[in-house]
Amino acid sequence: MRVVSFLSSLAAATACSKDVSISTFQMGTMMGGDNLIHNTRVLSPKVAGDYPTLIFFHGFALDVEVYDAILCESAETNIVILPQMAMHPTGECLDEDAELIMPYLYDETQGFLSRMGTLMPGYSYSRVGLGGHSRGGGVLSYAWSHGILKDGDFTSVTFIDPVVANPDKDVPNAIMLTKTKVRTLYFNDPQSICVTHGWPDAIGLKISATDIEVIDAPECKHMDVCSSWGAMLPMCHSLHTNECRGRAMDSLASAGYGGPTLSMTV
Repeated sequence: MRVVSFLSSLAAATACSKDVSISTFQMGTMMGGDNLIHNTRVLSPKVAGDYPTLIFFHGFALDVEVYDAILCESAETNIVILPQMAMHPTGECLDEDAELIMPYLYDETQGFLSRMGTLMPGYSYSRVGLGGHSRGGGVLSYAWSHGILKDGDFTSVTFIDPVVANPDKDVPNAIMLTKTKVRTLYFNDPQSICVTHGWPDAIGLKISATDIEVIDAPECKHMDVCSSWGAMLPMCHSLHTNECRGRAMDSLASAGYGGPTLSMTV
């Protein structure tokens, strides 16, 4: 196992390679907005074309820029769309964001995918997968458990240390996915203040699939996958940050949204 310096890994700023374009789009229509439901950041290959597309949902109180460390490599060969969900200071409000997933993507006037050719001239999407970290994974869990998303709506879902606040309410119904690939990476860190009910004791009890891979990485902690300012938060980090990010990248690659080669793992 290669252990990197914790402080040096926090100090390292993450930037996508020269092969990746970074675009931003705005919600609403005021002051030149793009009439989207969420502000959106897109990482994409520099050369326009038709690409597999990953929609990635961020964690509680985070923003879309803190995941470059695990998503930049994917964006060299895939379009990666990051919706900035609203801050919910009084609760998780998984239901609100779960209900917005399909309109955000496919609404004729406000959807991103339905208007990709206009928002990103020359680009189009092929297969579409979902992914999420922390609360973002909780939003996806809620959406499938409540029937908001259906089996086959998306080709895959990748849960990276997903979390829900209230298992009985948030994931009440067991589901079996036969058309949707499931990839899960969890850190099994019950002492972490960043984790309440995660994959092993809540979400994984309700979600199964014909094609499923679940990886337990107990050496990792909840915030290891974050970069930029998110990597500097003084909580929930391990001494194995690079390796843990590599595991997250491998999970995304296994779901169909990796780079040309799998990244390093522990």
